[in-house]
Amino acid sequence: MHRAVIAIVKGGLGNQLFIYAAARALALRTGRTLYLDATRGYTRDDYGRNYRLDRFPIEAEVMPEAWRIAPTLKHFRHKLIRAGSKLLPRNQRTYLAEHWHRPPTQLTALRPRRKRLTLLGYWQNEAYFADHAATIRAELTPPPPTDTQDQALGEKFATCESIFLHFRRVRYWNLLGSDYYQTAIDAALAKLPRPHFVLFGDDLNWPRQHLDFRGASQECVNHNSGDELADLWLMSRCRHAIVANSSFSWWGAWLGEAALPRLVFAPQQTGWPLVMPPRWQRIANVLDSSETGRPQ
Repeated sequence: MHRAVIAIVKGGLGNQLFIYAAARALALRTGRTLYLDATRGYTRDDYGRNYRLDRFPIEAEVMPEAWRIAPTLKHFRHKLIRAGSKLLPRNQRTYLAEHWHRPPTQLTALRPRRKRLTLLGYWQNEAYFADHAATIRAELTPPPPTDTQDQALGEKFATCESIFLHFRRVRYWNLLGSDYYQTAIDAALAKLPRPHFVLFGDDLNWPRQHLDFRGASQECVNHNSGDELADLWLMSRCRHAIVANSSFSWWGAWLGEAALPRLVFAPQQTGWPLVMPPRWQRIANVLDSSETGRPQ
């Protein structure tokens, strides 16, 4: 039997990309085959999310059903395996759950001895896969949209000083305020001669009511409500980025870094274990946690 890394996939698209990237890099680092468990993480998803990695040119196998130890993540057998694994030395474990307070070496320095290792976590830090960044970018490049409207927008954004802004406002907590976005807009205006702001998000009335673009050109992308992959592709085509405290816009900025020098503004406080790369320009911000929460 091949030595295997098994990644339990869960959450929204941005989280799925992080899970794949960290597991794929571990598999490459240790000479293992990557398998994805795309079922358990979605058996009781309160937000109706589903597995989307099948739309990408990834290098992974579907986990054999014979390896499934429990039908859901809350099943007692799953909890028992998770608890029992904690009693073993890290390199001897068959199951490894992410610990947010531990450094990335919890994964990057891991040399598993067992034939199969199952990973559970979001692993939202570039450090988990920076040593294989080129491979990850190639495998997680979103497929180009087939409709002519998105294709034309992608060409436009790639050839002007476009800078995307991403907003998360609906069923979300740790909300970014207008102070963060306005500071980022003003900083972009100071550094770019003719920026064109492109707005993405779940409430595009909010930036119109709370932000001042100082007369710069802007447009909203709101026609892809049924296809988040198209929005991700368009974000990656933009020349620059102002990201939310969101794994989705994190990937929109990161995937576009390979093509051109990229100016990326990011919040200093995210409210999640979501780590912004140190090369991105951090902007001081406050968070509003008054809303009913959902994963990023």
